[in-house]
Amino acid sequence: MTRRRSRTILTTVAGLTTAGLLAGCSAGGSTGRPDEVDLTVSVWGEVARADLYQEVLDGFVETQDDVTATMEFADRGPYFERLTTNAASRNLPDVFWLTDTHFGRYAGAGALLDLTPYLGEQIDVDNIGEDWLPYGEYDGTVYALPSHFNGQAVLIDQVVFDERGIEYSAESWDDLADLAREMARTDEGYYGIIDPTVGITQRPFEAWVRQHDQELFDEEGQLGFDEDLLVDWWEYWAALRDEGVAPTPDVQIESDSQGFTNDLLVARKAAIRLSSATHLNQAGVLRDGGLALLGYPEIDGVAEDWRFYTALLVTAAANTPAPEVAAALLNTLVNDLESAEISKISMGTPTPTSVSEGIAPLLSEDDQEIIAYLNEERSNPTRPTPVLPETSEQFTASLTRFSQEVAYGRMSPAEAASALFSDADRYL
Repeated sequence: MTRRRSRTILTTVAGLTTAGLLAGCSAGGSTGRPDEVDLTVSVWGEVARADLYQEVLDGFVETQDDVTATMEFADRGPYFERLTTNAASRNLPDVFWLTDTHFGRYAGAGALLDLTPYLGEQIDVDNIGEDWLPYGEYDGTVYALPSHFNGQAVLIDQVVFDERGIEYSAESWDDLADLAREMARTDEGYYGIIDPTVGITQRPFEAWVRQHDQELFDEEGQLGFDEDLLVDWWEYWAALRDEGVAPTPDVQIESDSQGFTNDLLVARKAAIRLSSATHLNQAGVLRDGGLALLGYPEIDGVAEDWRFYTALLVTAAANTPAPEVAAALLNTLVNDLESAEISKISMGTPTPTSVSEGIAPLLSEDDQEIIAYLNEERSNPTRPTPVLPETSEQFTASLTRFSQEVAYGRMSPAEAASALFSDADRYL
């Protein structure tokens, strides 16, 4: 048995039209296994992440006969540009990661390996959990596995809450607004809550939609929620802005433009933030702790299965010459505790509970809190999110743009909602 330790930095490639590029991808994996297998594995991120996963690969090939593995990596933008170009030439990596916003276009184009024959064989399905397999399904077929996930949460400045003798107890959205009003000090430029509507991520709105038993997108890739639901969302936040409880759009957009470095919660200028759970670590490091992670508010009569998760999906190319070996590697990347002890939470919280709980003692207190929170959240009912359409990112950008129009008072919520739906008809 031989092994090669190799790491390649991907170069930036200009973006091209996905539909045309993916048309040449083969839909079927190879039959049989070559005598010698050299897997190419690709991930986005920095050198430190690539080194961790190269170590995981080194451990994997030690368990295989005549298998070598080459790790490629690049920053997020160049990574997905390279995947698009490689798909056109039918030269995708044997194993690679996708986000939920990219999964549908590759699965729909036949670029990914059908994992069905390997479920329960090379791939331990029980450890992943049946509720999680749909995250990697397209038209009823499993093409990817959710290796890591994240969920929605509320971050608060626990130091300020303690100083004022106030306990966080916002079970409903009205409770949240009242608590934000109580925490705000408008004459001091201290906000009760950060405005999530004008930023580049719109996950809080998706939570609002799913609590109303609707979806951002339906199974056909069209908008899956009512205009009135969006109007209500914008009016909720407009009231808090008008009262000075939430920041003005100028303040919020300026803060968002600099990432967590200038985040209002990090800068101790706001008390509450709707957030992803993993942001506890990012924000906590920048301000040396003092934050707490709590559950989302809910509407009256909430759909019990509203919770949703952003899954990172690891998959294999449809034309990989060694699909059985690729499937075994997928299982290692998702289910193997010893491998996770190396990679830890570089890509997020591992999906299998046994894996995330197994590595928890190796992590910081904040990371342990994130894992405990997410594992508790996932004990609640959830329904799969429909596969995102290829233009989902365009919709998110449009939603942000119209949210800003409302925040600046240039459009009413009703006008902006109507314009957003009309705009979406052009590309969805």
